[in-house]
Amino acid sequence: MQLKHYIIFVLLLGSFSAHAQQVVRATVSTAGASETITVGEQEYVLQQSIGQQSVIGSFATESRATRQGFIQPPIRISGIVEEDTDLDAVVYPNPFESTVRIKFNEEIKGTVSVVLYDIQGRLVYDKPYEVASEIEVNLDFLSKAAYVLLVTSENKQFKANLLKN
Repeated sequence: MQLKHYIIFVLLLGSFSAHAQQVVRATVSTAGASETITVGEQEYVLQQSIGQQSVIGSFATESRATRQGFIQPPIRISGIVEEDTDLDAVVYPNPFESTVRIKFNEEIKGTVSVVLYDIQGRLVYDKPYEVASEIEVNLDFLSKAAYVLLVTSENKQFKANLLKN
């Protein structure tokens, strides 16, 4: 009987050490889980977590790295690109009644995309405009509420909160 338990123990120990040589990303707790799915020949790890139950930290040796806490992405940052992505613009009047004007204080290249979201994050307006130093946007159809305006041109963007009277 003891020999049978010993063989089972050795087999289990062998299976654990066989898996120790691969990178495993997992979230296991009462508040999270991980699942590996395969689409075509590509493998993806889906993770979900609700809150945090423990401290945050990491530990690394030559052969392994262990991270604890929030789900952390499997990426390494090699550098930060310090590029100005703010679009220099002014929107007026604010609050508005039917139209707003967007005046650009810099040269615009490419088309200008004007997108408006309501306070719940729903898209209520999306229209491209030709390049100009000033754009007039007719928003007469909107109800009286607060909105978020997002103006983009190439890799630059301008964001403003609007209020319709």
